Amino acid sequence: MDDFEKKNLLKVVNISLVLLLFLLVLVALQIPKKRLELVFCEVGQGDSTLVSWGSYQMLVDGGPDSSVLSCLGKNMPFWDRKIELVVVTHPQADHMTGLIEVLKRYRVDNFYMSRVENEIAEVEELKRVIAEKRVRWGELDQGVGLKLGPVRLEVLYPVESTSEVHRRCNLTSEVCQVKDVNEVSTVLLGRYGGFAAADKFEFLLTGDIDEGIEDLLRLTNKLVDIEVLKVAHHGSKYSTSEEFLKVTNPELAVIEVGKNRFGHPSEEVMERLEGVGAKVMRTDLDGVVRVISDGKKWWVR
Repeated sequence: MDDFEKKNLLKVVNISLVLLLFLLVLVALQIPKKRLELVFCEVGQGDSTLVSWGSYQMLVDGGPDSSVLSCLGKNMPFWDRKIELVVVTHPQADHMTGLIEVLKRYRVDNFYMSRVENEIAEVEELKRVIAEKRVRWGELDQGVGLKLGPVRLEVLYPVESTSEVHRRCNLTSEVCQVKDVNEVSTVLLGRYGGFAAADKFEFLLTGDIDEGIEDLLRLTNKLVDIEVLKVAHHGSKYSTSEEFLKVTNPELAVIEVGKNRFGHPSEEVMERLEGVGAKVMRTDLDGVVRVISDGKKWWVR
């Protein structure tokens, strides 16, 4: 081997070592840390929240289109193609359309959605893909508990099976006043950390509930001084009442919202949040919002 060949071989070896080192660093940076991460995805006028602990993931809603795939790609290790839990809070396009593509690209262990019908094309397509992929799915009722590693999530609403809601109230909640699938939105209270209030981190995911359902939730006595609130219905003036905020007293309020014709978030809600001293972040202005907690302390990245 002459000098020229030796130099070329050495160059190839050096380049290979650099590439290998780069790959090792990339993998090391993506190794999941054993802490809770809440990622409020930027998906336009819709909801999608990724809850992660270590290598476990739970996706609550999927937004109005495939934008959620970008959020997952940036917030899950590139080799991880499995999502342990997926929850559709209620069958509306702005909350579940993106899940069609998620199911096509990721393995989903458990899928939870309402049996309440909403006769739109997106719901029918989602059902078709669930059947095609043979995804195990079920329904969530009040009191059901979910686990994501050491993270515990409790279903606070709906108060009874949505199939019973459908039979009794014709697509309404127990309140039976407004025929709207928003009234069967799944509400999840998440806890991470110790048992004492000072040693745990709590967050509340509210779907598109309104003030009437907030009143029902206040009666549970479980919503006291939570750290992070996902503001209901993109900041609609018919949600996030002053009474509800006085009980929950969130330190951070995240509004998942995009360009819209509904006036979301409303000035009334922004004033109410300011009134309880909550820091407000919006996905339309702040982009993806990431909240990290070790069970005691928490911070926004």
